[in-house]
Amino acid sequence: MSESGKINLKEKVRRLPHRPGVYLMKDRLKQTIYVGKAKDLKKRVATYFQASRKLTIAQPKVKAMIDLIHDFDIILVKSEAEALLLESQLIKKFKPRYNTDFTDDKHFLMVRVNLREKLPRFRLTRNRVDSNSRYYGPFAHAGHLRKTL
Repeated sequence: MSESGKINLKEKVRRLPHRPGVYLMKDRLKQTIYVGKAKDLKKRVATYFQASRKLTIAQPKVKAMIDLIHDFDIILVKSEAEALLLESQLIKKFKPRYNTDFTDDKHFLMVRVNLREKLPRFRLTRNRVDSNSRYYGPFAHAGHLRKTL
């Protein structure tokens, strides 16, 4: 990424709102390489562009991803719960190369709603077994999902 590109990204980050949402990191070809969620977009997205962060990142995969970020888009939502749902949908849609948590659905939680129940309830499951139910997910962050529900 050029120095001017970094300056433009930092300016773009500076103008972000302190609101919940989803961010889509893009490479130089405008391909989505990572989808993330945040309860405060400005704080979360800014962490990717802090000079000190690159020096302290332990995971080589994250360092490599940060080097590829050329641009980003955001989608504002009303709540952290809505961000969690939208993040899952966008990961399924774009299949970003750095969102590896979702590559094997059977290990992650989904939300099941049985449409035959008089008063449908949200239930957590790891398997799609009921064709009369609607499933949402998978969600890599089981703790966040449980807290949201």
